[in-house]
Amino acid sequence: MKKIGLCITFTLTCILAMAQNNLFNKYEQVLTPPKGYVCYRVAENLKIDGKLQEASWKQTIPTDNFVDIQGDSFPTPSQDTYVKMLWDDDYFYVGAVLQEENIVAHLSQRDTIIYYDNDFEVFINPDGSGLNYFEIENNAKGVIFDLMLNKAYRSGGKFLVQWDCPGLKLAVHREGTLNDSSDKDKLWSVEMAIPHQAITLDFNNPLKAGNTWRVNFSRVQWLKKNGPEENWVWSPTGEIDMHMPDRWGFVYLSDKVVGQATETFQYPYHMGVYKLLWALFYAQKDFYEKEKNYIRNEDYFFLTHREKEGLPKGSQIKVEATTHTFNMSISIPEENICYTVDEDGKFSIVKIESREVKNWVWARINKDKSEIEYRNWFALLKNCGISGVLFEGYNETVYRLCKEAGLEAHYWKWTMNRSELLNTHPDWFAVNRKGESSYNKPAYVDYYRFLCPNHEGVSQYLAQDYIKEANLPYVDGVHLDYIRFPDVILPVGLWKNYGIEQTSELPEYDYCYCDVCRSKFKEQTGKDPLEIKYPMEDQSWISFRLDAITNVVNDIARELKAENISVSSAVFPGPSMAKKMVRQDWGNWTLDAYFPMIYNGFYYEGTAWIGRSVKESVQTINGRAKIYAGLMFGDIKDSFEEALDAAFDNGASGVSFFDGPSEEYLLKFKTYIDKRGFIVK
Repeated sequence: MKKIGLCITFTLTCILAMAQNNLFNKYEQVLTPPKGYVCYRVAENLKIDGKLQEASWKQTIPTDNFVDIQGDSFPTPSQDTYVKMLWDDDYFYVGAVLQEENIVAHLSQRDTIIYYDNDFEVFINPDGSGLNYFEIENNAKGVIFDLMLNKAYRSGGKFLVQWDCPGLKLAVHREGTLNDSSDKDKLWSVEMAIPHQAITLDFNNPLKAGNTWRVNFSRVQWLKKNGPEENWVWSPTGEIDMHMPDRWGFVYLSDKVVGQATETFQYPYHMGVYKLLWALFYAQKDFYEKEKNYIRNEDYFFLTHREKEGLPKGSQIKVEATTHTFNMSISIPEENICYTVDEDGKFSIVKIESREVKNWVWARINKDKSEIEYRNWFALLKNCGISGVLFEGYNETVYRLCKEAGLEAHYWKWTMNRSELLNTHPDWFAVNRKGESSYNKPAYVDYYRFLCPNHEGVSQYLAQDYIKEANLPYVDGVHLDYIRFPDVILPVGLWKNYGIEQTSELPEYDYCYCDVCRSKFKEQTGKDPLEIKYPMEDQSWISFRLDAITNVVNDIARELKAENISVSSAVFPGPSMAKKMVRQDWGNWTLDAYFPMIYNGFYYEGTAWIGRSVKESVQTINGRAKIYAGLMFGDIKDSFEEALDAAFDNGASGVSFFDGPSEEYLLKFKTYIDKRGFIVK
């Protein structure tokens, strides 16, 4: 046990340390923007002689001079190096100029470790995945070391030295004498023609205008015998490690011929997303080094506003991990793309299908509304992105018109709050801690006539009642409401309505202490709930009542699903709040959809709370059912888009409006849905 405790403490220490270190600060050196370069088409045939004297080379703009591999803050290299790049349908051309006062090269055999000499190195990852990339090195004699790697060494990559770049043309030109330190040399230059077929293989990014390759160049320089060597590069990696493909430069293949037109380089990715994704990658690698495990939840990265502010609106971060693997993604719903990286450093951008959503309104049957008015209203709802109506009550004509408009029609009916049973089953009603029954002394308001879920016959009656309603003409499903106990704690915004302050659980609002419940609980635990000193803290008593409601729900759902009837429920916001406020453990129910009533005005909360509540709900249900965020129109009217963003960006499958919206806001909703690119089902 002591060993386990130490392990947990160490893990928490690592996580807390991460929380105190902003990831952008911690990994600053490996998160600088990689270099970018526009590579133009060659204007004539090039003679590969190392001299770079053709007109195309002379008109090609060179890269910036190389810098220390660790970045600009490290000492400037003592000798300049730059590269030029061109391309045509067959070759990717590289021309490098290396200033050198003493040209030295001793190695003469191909595929020996060339960087034991001063050398020039090319790294190419055509598809930008970070996997299956190529390295070509040469010294001032023109001796080649070429290899292919399946992935970076940091991820356990292995190299394939047997690979020789087929069709490679390489030449070196020297302005100075080789291996003679008695005079002062000027430079040596390298010219390569790299066949695109040799390095694209079956990958997805051939040498083609409009494509972008990941490329980098390195110069290893031994300033003194036995080192240490200098590493000078085009795009600094931030560490003494060239095998970091995410840090290599971006080379854009222009369709324009060199010297005839120019283009301005633009990054092919959203660099705010790219930067954060790789910050998460490096954090995972560090965490694994210490813990031999990966972080499995976005929250444990403790991301700050600074780290998220560069993300496009609506971006969604997802972290999936096991002990030895991870896959992290940042999706941009408005652009229908998703950036991903895994433990091997495999990077990809995938197109995501347009997000499908369903949106709803709760509505009461209005007897004064004409058929024409209903037709027009349903047509408006359908046109503006509403998928269905949850009707309180039933009218065959209204349901038929709703269906004719292409909307779903669901019967919305109260569950545990059933005044129609006052005369036939007075014994079924719940009793509070003071011994008062909701049969004749309801809590808060006269219509709060809640049943006891443990009475025999209650769940059977409710299930059969819902089956009867579900089989009425044009009904697509049933929607449960008031499937809970009376509010033991009211939303704070309603306290003033009743002149109360519920800073604790008051006995007159704490149900059910009827004889049936007391007897069943005592049989299970040996305790009488009326004799529990602090019932609000007794977990067995709390769980007993949570389970009682859950059992009723499951009985109803079982009967309805046996007849293929869709069943959903309006529930309190956030599973944790629901349990505390109304004994409603809906995170463990078995329904098709949940509509948490996230009425932020009731709780004196802003729109950000909507997002937090949706997020908790989505995480709790974990894909077992749909979450439709219930929004009180009056509460969100002044922050309409912000509230919708909070719901959708945290995983809601749609929204449902109560007490609205007006025609003006329905049209705004349509604009919003179109802008987000959602497909309404």
